[in-house]
Amino acid sequence: MAKKIVIVGGGFGGAFTAKYLRKYAARDTQIELINRDNYFVFQPLLPEVASGTINAPDAVTPLRQLLPDVRVRMATVTGIDIEAQRVHLLQGSFRTPHSMLYDHLVMAVGQKTNLRIAPGFNAHSIRMRSLADAHELRNKVIRRLEHADVTKDPVIKNRLLTFVVAGGGFSGVETIGEMVEMIHRTLRFYPNINEDEVKAILVQSGKRILPELPEKLGEYAACILRKRKVEVILQARVSEATANAVFLSDGRRIETCLLVTTVGNAPRKIAEDLGLELERGKIPVDRCMRVRGQDNIWSLGDSALIPMNDEGTEFAPPTAQFAVREAKSLAKNIAAILAGQAPTKFEFKPMGALASIGSYKGVAEIMGFSFSGLIAWMTWRFLYIGMLPGFSTRLRVALNWAFDYVLPRSIVQIANRDTPATITRYYKKGDVISSPGQHVDGFYAVLDGYLESRIPQGDGQDDFVRVLGPGDHWGERSASSTNLTHGTLTATEDASVLILGISDFRQLRAGLPPLDDYFKSISSKIYAPSLRDAGVGVDSDTDAGVS
Repeated sequence: MAKKIVIVGGGFGGAFTAKYLRKYAARDTQIELINRDNYFVFQPLLPEVASGTINAPDAVTPLRQLLPDVRVRMATVTGIDIEAQRVHLLQGSFRTPHSMLYDHLVMAVGQKTNLRIAPGFNAHSIRMRSLADAHELRNKVIRRLEHADVTKDPVIKNRLLTFVVAGGGFSGVETIGEMVEMIHRTLRFYPNINEDEVKAILVQSGKRILPELPEKLGEYAACILRKRKVEVILQARVSEATANAVFLSDGRRIETCLLVTTVGNAPRKIAEDLGLELERGKIPVDRCMRVRGQDNIWSLGDSALIPMNDEGTEFAPPTAQFAVREAKSLAKNIAAILAGQAPTKFEFKPMGALASIGSYKGVAEIMGFSFSGLIAWMTWRFLYIGMLPGFSTRLRVALNWAFDYVLPRSIVQIANRDTPATITRYYKKGDVISSPGQHVDGFYAVLDGYLESRIPQGDGQDDFVRVLGPGDHWGERSASSTNLTHGTLTATEDASVLILGISDFRQLRAGLPPLDDYFKSISSKIYAPSLRDAGVGVDSDTDAGVS
């Protein structure tokens, strides 16, 4: 019987594992990759997307194009049942719950930026992990330049033209380098902004930036940044952020309204929910990348703590170079297991490390040789374009680089339309709004018209029917649980329904105790008897009001 391998995550680790599995595993092996987005993003290029060097669509590759012989499912994984060997997920426009069995599971979920390491980070900082983050940073930089060009208030102008990046590793250095390049190449379009008014600040908690590289390269990078008027602050960290300023651990206050956070990693919830004991915020694996204590669960990339020696004193770094090699080794190991052979330990000696610091300069250490400047920058581009998946992606990125050399940077701000916290949906008489087994992920209120909820009771009993009109609502328990519908909700006449997303609804309930008390006090009589008899209450795990 054909074996099924499920891969969770479509980054470097997940996408390349799927690619190599298709090469090494038997042809009848079923390989399925689950990812929230339908594309693979080359994260090292995100700073160049943010600066406008590369167009956002050109920095990504559709997963279906990259993995033509792998089944790709665009969905959100909500849980994993290790005992039953089953992955639970939500998919489709209606967020319909689904589950699938696996013979082998690969966890390539990466990590998230921990925005709780300092007060205000969650509300007032931008991450640099996704295409959306890069797009947001670009739009906010342009918006601040536009505002600074017309404001007459010197305090506001200073705040608008001060840009802070927290973290002096590869991501932080490349982000501030590209951001400064973008700003200075576009200032000619803003006649009321002088170059001396722009302040770019890089904050690093360690004694030097780029600690992954030899000290002299870190010093060179800092020197180049300072020549480009970037203030490099060492041995300090951003301890707090507000809408108007950031505060450093050494007591300094910096007036700014743009902070980029590249520090503070944390495990994703799906990794925490595995029920395994994480180490250093990562899934512990053996040297074959098999999750410790499991026979058929594997992990790699940023989400895994991969030992590089038998003593367990050295671990694989979270870089793209390592992730690609890990994927190849892991794919061979799973193919070997399926063929009745023994897996092999992961071993890899990296070629080196490189970083771009903008303005056609970079730093590099390759095979023990260190160099910097233009040659390092050209080497960085040459090697990265070789790592890009697919000829079409390489060609598009190369053309972007060529055009950037001869054409001015675009200052077009293509911002997402401001979306309200609530949306309104209109239904015609007879429209089915929800069916049994769908996910309730928000709060719903009827504005006008009427709906009918019908829930089968079984055992020969009549269906439970509830009519909802203006002012009636459902989904209130989605603030504290994952809910599934149990019945059918139909519009009995033309109706409008207000919808508040789950995250906003949770915050509203938490911030307004009287409102929370109201929802808790709702009579259970509005819920289906079969669910009441089963112990369903207002704070239960099932939204039974109309479901």
